[in-house]
Amino acid sequence: MKSDLQLAREARLEPIEHVANRASIPESYLEHYGRDVAKVSLDIEQAHEGRPRAKYVVVTAVTPTPLGEGKTTTAVGLAQGLEKIGRKTMLALRQPSMGPTFGIKGGAAGAGYSQVLPMEKLNLHLTGDFHAITAAHNLLAAMIDNHLHQGNALDIEPHSISWRRVVDVNDRALRNTIVGLGSRIDGVPRQTGFDITAASEVGVILSLATSLADLRARLGRIVVAYTRSGEPVSAEDLHAAGAMTVIMKDAIKPNLLQTTENTRCSSTLDHSATSPPETPRSSPTRWAAGAVTSCSPRPDSVPTWEPNGSSTSSAAPLVCAPTPPSWW
Repeated sequence: MKSDLQLAREARLEPIEHVANRASIPESYLEHYGRDVAKVSLDIEQAHEGRPRAKYVVVTAVTPTPLGEGKTTTAVGLAQGLEKIGRKTMLALRQPSMGPTFGIKGGAAGAGYSQVLPMEKLNLHLTGDFHAITAAHNLLAAMIDNHLHQGNALDIEPHSISWRRVVDVNDRALRNTIVGLGSRIDGVPRQTGFDITAASEVGVILSLATSLADLRARLGRIVVAYTRSGEPVSAEDLHAAGAMTVIMKDAIKPNLLQTTENTRCSSTLDHSATSPPETPRSSPTRWAAGAVTSCSPRPDSVPTWEPNGSSTSSAAPLVCAPTPPSWW
């Protein structure tokens, strides 16, 4: 029996612009990240305004195998099956976190003949969305500590600060830390810690935001601490939301990939998003009949293309975007 890696390497990938074309996405809306991955401009929504909405199928609460084969593999296989019977399909998945990728679970690009490709890119940095979330999240953490150091004009109670830092690897030694050690210029000492990036509230907000303006407003409402009088302190109070949004300006755009049968796949931010390549005997997977997701991708990432479009290609694309953690 061939391994997942062998099957992925034997699959034939279509140029990403061909995958986009079958998904009714003009090449002018693509931002290429190499030959096999592209981001899709948010302007695509205006270009398809007025078209009928696709049907939305959610794959969730699947009990995985001991090594994690569950929702993603099922969703990829379902999308490929729908393509096989002539439906136009778009698969929407979360991006994988490098924590599980380098743990016992491994990658999150599916398994067997139901994988998202190129799975190495998907399981690692892809287009950098996770790193953008990490940077935006930690910028807010840094601004909290800087506010304390600069005199604490908002009268924040240090023990009420709930906003910890994040890192996209499993590192138990950082779960609980003390910051601000050293000289006076190194900040106010306090106890805090690190979570994994996939659990960041910034990632959840990114998956729900419908535009940059909406993202900016949502980030501003993040509550990070309370004052000594019990009033909530938000990212907006710390003047951090604008800078965080700038860091996330490209991460909000969905990523376009494909499956092993070249089914279209869209991914936004989270722990598992991949695009499958085309196998020697591929089945057409298209995007209009519905969107299949194994997690909770951004609602606005669901395609608005016609449900009855036909495709002569034997593969379907996959869009991967950041989405909320599995507990969301």
